[in-house]
Amino acid sequence: MPNDPTTGNPYPDSEDWQIVFQAYAEHPVLAFILAQHFECVKGLIQGGPQGAIEAIGTLDLAIDTLMPHTEFRDATRERYRLAVTGNLPPQ
Repeated sequence: MPNDPTTGNPYPDSEDWQIVFQAYAEHPVLAFILAQHFECVKGLIQGGPQGAIEAIGTLDLAIDTLMPHTEFRDATRERYRLAVTGNLPPQ
């Protein structure tokens, strides 16, 4: 997985996406809806700077919406966000 030079965090590669999306193997309609959401975000980014700002807001909403489905569901939002970005300090 290649690293993002600005954060040092790894970019997802093909194998990473396959692992994550395995959860959709039995849910083709949900997989299609997620693909449509990705297409929407892509369109926002392609729309220029204002669209990119809107895309960030959309992705932030998606990240926050996933929180209850993670091991961080009982943590603070700040702690969850630090973990998501790879900046959670070791305990």
